[in-house]
Amino acid sequence: MLRIAHRGASSEAPENTLAAIRRAIELGAPWVEVDVQACADGLVVIHDETLERTTNGHGPVADQPLAALRALDAGHGERIPLPREVLDLCRGRCGVNLELKGPGVAPLLLPLLREALAGGWSSRDLLASSFDWTQLATLRTTLPQLPLGVLTEQVNEQACSVARAVQASVIGCALEYADAAAVAAAHDAGCALWVYTVNHPQDLARLAALGVDAVFSDSPAAAQL
Repeated sequence: MLRIAHRGASSEAPENTLAAIRRAIELGAPWVEVDVQACADGLVVIHDETLERTTNGHGPVADQPLAALRALDAGHGERIPLPREVLDLCRGRCGVNLELKGPGVAPLLLPLLREALAGGWSSRDLLASSFDWTQLATLRTTLPQLPLGVLTEQVNEQACSVARAVQASVIGCALEYADAAAVAAAHDAGCALWVYTVNHPQDLARLAALGVDAVFSDSPAAAQL
């Protein structure tokens, strides 16, 4: 199974920071996953809609100007990264899964994605995913060569239908719903099945036996079977 460092090596460094990504690369993770949200005047890499859990800031991310967000401490002195910084750090070192969080991210992210693909990033090493399937449709229409991932809790008929419609290459589902039927349904839809979030050896062994294609893990070293 492919190992994907969930928010970087988030068990060893502050999540969604360049430090976590560097650590994932050091541990040999072939892919990292990060979350992208819109702020008042740009895009930042952060998971939550609010700042309190992962930074020393307060309030909604969407209301903050980029300069104010960049001045915050995201843990151990790390700054909230920009998507461009993530791609620059990972280029030639590992693949990147950019998860689009919140409304309106897709149009803002398009110029960077277009530039990355034109500037040497292989479509084998870049993926945009979201639980907001309308954003995936936007990306498919405007950037047809970009690989997409449909995120869902369960691999149901609706998720598979959307995956076919947007020509996704990945369906991502929650660990508790990952079973043989989910693997079969994803594969029948022409997609690999990636499972989140997997940190325990017994789960890894079970998913490997099922034929799951990849796992998101907070501990990418431990996720190597």
